[in-house]
Amino acid sequence: MTKYRTLLITAFAALAVFAVAVPTALAAHNGNNAAQLTGTGDPDAIGRAIVNYSEGRGDFNGTIMVQNLDPGETYSFFVRGGTVETLVCSGEANDQGTFTCQEQHLLLPGFTMAVVRDAAGVEVAKGTFDRRGNCRDPDQGGSLCKAPGQQR
Repeated sequence: MTKYRTLLITAFAALAVFAVAVPTALAAHNGNNAAQLTGTGDPDAIGRAIVNYSEGRGDFNGTIMVQNLDPGETYSFFVRGGTVETLVCSGEANDQGTFTCQEQHLLLPGFTMAVVRDAAGVEVAKGTFDRRGNCRDPDQGGSLCKAPGQQR
């Protein structure tokens, strides 16, 4: 009887750990949005932006790297949905002309594009997000969600 009780308690404990760990791991990162950026105002600019959604926290994390920009200049990374742009982060290009920045715990509206602007507000690079992962806001471009009245 003691072996059975020990086995039952061990099995229950393992099941409890599994029940907590798996949903937490899955919720930590369930929407991948990546964009390859090409130069618009700066034709040599190239880069990559990533904005990931965490359903567990209900927010986004964004990061970007763009090369071949003017060293020492300030740049800002935005996401665009329709005509609305929302700032993700800003920073300065290093001595090699590479701009990087990242931000966490962002509350973002629906978006389809990554945009980089210089300090004067001139668009220097942009790219369209490729969506991977599962359900996001049904009104966000590329969403895999079905909202009432939408055909997918």
